[in-house]
Amino acid sequence: MDVIKRNKELVWIQILYLFLIPIMLLYYKVIPSNGRVLTLLIITILIYGIARYEKWNKIDFGIRGKWTEYFIPYLIFTIICVTLLFIVEEFNIGKPMLSWWTNLRFLLLFIPLSVLQEIVFRGVLMNMLRRVFFNKWFIILLNAGIFSIMHIIYLNALFTLPFTFVAGIGFAWIYYKYPNLILISISHTILNFIAMIFGFFIIR
Repeated sequence: MDVIKRNKELVWIQILYLFLIPIMLLYYKVIPSNGRVLTLLIITILIYGIARYEKWNKIDFGIRGKWTEYFIPYLIFTIICVTLLFIVEEFNIGKPMLSWWTNLRFLLLFIPLSVLQEIVFRGVLMNMLRRVFFNKWFIILLNAGIFSIMHIIYLNALFTLPFTFVAGIGFAWIYYKYPNLILISISHTILNFIAMIFGFFIIR
């Protein structure tokens, strides 16, 4: 019992220092906005180091070969989410990114950032949570909440935070049910691409 309690406390501490504090430093511009990619990369390396120290294997990270079994659920999930993005776009919430193909920074960053987010939030954080908590919906909602808070650095927080929380529930649920880091990364990259073009995410 004491071991479980200590492990839970350790996970809460890791969430505070690896997820919440860095995003608050970005939000209050202690870390400049142009340092967000480097910050995410450093956090990813630190989290990966913790996971390696704990001797996680490929399956713990969600790297598994169940392509055929999991492909259809991820395909359906991605199609539904793309449809919802087009519905939300009708409300003219964001400012569309015109001529996105000429934005080299966008083209070079959106894929790595999408993959890094999935490594951090699903590949690592989800596994951390599953090791100490046993309620499925608590794990999914906590994962989605932390994922959502990361997006506080974007403008229009009244839209961005609820939007990313709902998206985070979707990502956490599909990954909890069908843990495959590669498929969730592909899905997230597609959805991020469309959301960015629609202008849903603009840095403060």
